[in-house]
Amino acid sequence: MRKSGFTLIELLVVIAIIAILIGLLLPAVQKVREAAARMSCSNNLKQLGLGMHNYHTTHEALIPMMGPSGCCWGTWTILMLPFIEQTAAYDSYENWGGSDAVSSGFPKPSVARPRYSSAPNTTNVTSRRFKTFTCPSDTNNSPFGGLTNMNYVVNGGNGGTSGGLGPAPRPVGYTRMPGMFDGAKRTQKIRLTDVSDGLTNTIMFGEVMQGQGRDLRGFAWWGDASAFSTYYTPNTKANDLIYTATYCNNLPLIGLPCSGAGGALFSARSRHSGGVGAAMGDGSVRFVTNSISSVVWMNLGPINDGAVISE
Repeated sequence: MRKSGFTLIELLVVIAIIAILIGLLLPAVQKVREAAARMSCSNNLKQLGLGMHNYHTTHEALIPMMGPSGCCWGTWTILMLPFIEQTAAYDSYENWGGSDAVSSGFPKPSVARPRYSSAPNTTNVTSRRFKTFTCPSDTNNSPFGGLTNMNYVVNGGNGGTSGGLGPAPRPVGYTRMPGMFDGAKRTQKIRLTDVSDGLTNTIMFGEVMQGQGRDLRGFAWWGDASAFSTYYTPNTKANDLIYTATYCNNLPLIGLPCSGAGGALFSARSRHSGGVGAAMGDGSVRFVTNSISSVVWMNLGPINDGAVISE
């Protein structure tokens, strides 16, 4: 009696069909996964926007980009913590707004006068990875000492983080103007009523990619990297500017070009297909495409350039 079974050819055909089905399924799974990641990213931006509005309601001003002493004793990220349900981390941070010589006593007295990169701040805050600061589409990185990079920074305007101009050649008529947050005027209190261009026409938070290795992009605990610039359009091929080559890991093939020749200018970037997420001044979240007009994008940075937004 003849036994039933598969011939070798039939088996190969079945395997080929399964391979084709898997090949068709994987892109669909990846699209679903990216859609979920993009939604999570939008939710993070929404939380940050609402947190900033709640801070403004409490303190009648936006969070300053960094403290009066500059880069290294805390940025807006610390003052945001209690408004994204991280009060314990906020309470444990020492010496926000102080210096190496002077203790700010904020939020509690500090004898050691630590920086963001010193204990106990590293133990309790800056070595932690907070979900609200992290986009699931990106590759997480800790540039040194376990301190974490993140994916959302404030709008510093259309120039460099600390007041520098955009690199030459500059557009005709270009003037460096601050955004809702300005590293050049650290003690300045900016209120929502100061945004004369309109809250719907001004970006509050933008998305950036985490630099890899010792790259400091997305390292928002540090003043220079705590803001982005609208000088270049999203996911530009132009270099981000970092003040030293030590902290520039030039990776143009994955969308992270940079120069370590000096300056501090960071463009909006993401691993999402076709654009970046942005939280506007009114708290709404938009997905801005890479093809946005460079003029319109630059005008979304300053708070009072008087430009009419056409897109």
